[in-house]
This record gives sequence, C-alpha cells and structure tokens, in this order.
Amino acid sequence: MALDPPPLLDDHDRMRAVSHPARWRVLQELWNGSTLTSTDAAELAGLSPSAMSYHLRRLAALGLVEQSASADGRERPWRASTDGLNMTGQPDESLGGMMMQNFAADIARALATPPPPDGDPRPWPANFAHRRVRMTRAESKALHARISAVITEAEEAGNARAERGDEAGEPAYRYDVFFAAAAADDGQETGRP
Repeated sequence: MALDPPPLLDDHDRMRAVSHPARWRVLQELWNGSTLTSTDAAELAGLSPSAMSYHLRRLAALGLVEQSASADGRERPWRASTDGLNMTGQPDESLGGMMMQNFAADIARALATPPPPDGDPRPWPANFAHRRVRMTRAESKALHARISAVITEAEEAGNARAERGDEAGEPAYRYDVFFAAAAADDGQETGRP
C-alpha cells in the first residue's frame, strides 16, 4: 500500500498540533508501520484512552492518521495515512522548544536501542551527523531542494519494491532532516532556507 506524500505543514496552528509530545510519540509509532487502538496509543503516550481519542481525532483532522477496520468489531485501530511530514516556516520560541524536545526524545529512543546480536543483519547504530555549513540563503534553499529530491527518489524506489513484494527481510531506515539557521559569528542570525 503506497501512502500519500507527507503533507506540507506551514500553518502555525498545525505545527502546534503535531508538536504535542503525546501526539508526536504516537505518530512516530504509526509512521513505523504499527496500528494502534486508542487504548494502545494511550498506554504508549501515558494518557487516558479518552484523552488519546481526542488527540487521534485531531491528527485525523490534519490528515495524518486514519482509522482502519476492526478485526473483532470492537475498538477500531488507527494507522498512519502518510509516511511522515514536512514543516516549513519559523515556529516561535515556545513551539520550537517543544518540537526540539520531541526530536531529542526520538534520538534518545534510537540510541537506547541495544545492538542486534552477532550475525543479525539489522543496521546499528544509526548514522548521526551534526554539521554547521556556511552558505547563503540561496545555497541553503538549493541544498534543501537537492536533499528533498534524493529522499523522494529513495521513497519512490522503496514504494516500487513494496509493490513488487521485493522487501522481504530488508531493514527499514529512518531519515530525519532538520535545517535551521545558525547564529553568525557576530551574533546575528544568518537566515533560514
């Protein structure tokens, strides 16, 4: 099943909606291919099922999750309706801080995963890079466009393999990109892509 491309979120209210830690944690699990009932999602996020139902409905209104058919006719599970998301624009300090806490928690979970046993072909550890690159705003936009094109190419190749059934035993890789302007040496912000 090919998922829709990630929605481009540039509206501040929508950014705020996905930055909620419980919503973000559940989205991460759903984007990894899980399906979760409201109760499962609540346990994962540390909330009550009724509170989690509210958050799932909010994510559904954004087009990020959808309900699937129930196997037993009782509680219907939720699944991702996208592979991820793109967000543009500049969050305010509070929202930016919440988003970075979510990203940090994701990285901490990935780094806390123990290595696979000897002989297990799963990749570990993840490759992590943190770089400061001096570039103009135009160069930054061009770099972002090139990286996005490479990711799109990889997504299309993966979707084609999945449709052919060629992915048996292949590990799934996760790719997160965070572009932000760094402070210039004189303390001035250098700009955003």
